[in-house]
Amino acid sequence: MKITMNMTDCRWDEERFLDGQDAADYLRKMELDGLELMHCQGGDPSFFPREIICGMHLRNWNDWVDLWQENWEPLREEYGSLKQAEKVYGRLDRNSIIRPLERQLSMAASLGVSYVVFHVCDVKTTELYSYQFLHTDEQVVDAAAELINTLLDGKDYPFEFLMENLWWPGLTMTRPEITERLLAQIHFPRKGIMLDTGHLMHTNLNLTSQEEAAMYLTRQIKKHGALSSYIRGIHLNQSITGAYVRELLKNRERMPGEYEKRQEDCYLHVFQIDAHLPFTGAGVREVVETLQPEYLTFEFITSSREEQEEKLRLQWKALGGRAAWFDKKEGI
Repeated sequence: MKITMNMTDCRWDEERFLDGQDAADYLRKMELDGLELMHCQGGDPSFFPREIICGMHLRNWNDWVDLWQENWEPLREEYGSLKQAEKVYGRLDRNSIIRPLERQLSMAASLGVSYVVFHVCDVKTTELYSYQFLHTDEQVVDAAAELINTLLDGKDYPFEFLMENLWWPGLTMTRPEITERLLAQIHFPRKGIMLDTGHLMHTNLNLTSQEEAAMYLTRQIKKHGALSSYIRGIHLNQSITGAYVRELLKNRERMPGEYEKRQEDCYLHVFQIDAHLPFTGAGVREVVETLQPEYLTFEFITSSREEQEEKLRLQWKALGGRAAWFDKKEGI
């Protein structure tokens, strides 16, 4: 098992470290094997030593299916005009999605990562507030499979391609038939799933504690039966925010009317739902032990080195420390 933390190559995240060697020393101090890196526009992945980058989180667009399928009217409704949509995507054709992902896949291969992560999801800024969705899970996973095959067919990338669950339409890990539908359509042999524990929690608005959440996660994993063998990695985090969403759905008028204002507000709004806190409740060890993933990423939202270190220590404490995993048997 490779145990990592999430990190971007944005300047304000890299500024937490004096240099790449300091980042490597920090990982050793925190008893981690490396980073799961998210490359940002203008970011510099070469800041980090190549050997500490274990995985790479690919770029994602929250709302992309309508552009992929050339459904122009929903794009007009979402962005206010096709001109505004073109400003967001760069161009209004499939290459606006394909080309950036191709560049990132090439980067991942050059970095020698073990895996990449891709969101299988589609949600409009309006839907972030309303929870009334245009697209079904089936439509999103079918489009995602087509995109993924376009990217990977005929390629012999050395890494695993792991698809991440969210709580919007697409791969949610609540419906085994959808998980199977997605996996069955993808040709790439090194396909798998990156299970985000916090995202799965958000599919149940009635959870009130981490302990309840751990039991819910275990039930969803068991419901997947043999399909759970495709879960190669875990993004470990939690946020119990069902009460916030239930209140939101009573006051849908909170949603800003103009796209640009919604875009400004949606990040803060989403982080109210998806806080990415350490998963410290009873049952977290059982979740990880049940899956025995190849990759375990402590995925938190932090604004400083000190805050990150505090949250990493809390997560290790909840898991019983590194020795509790690597002393039990080979590979765990």
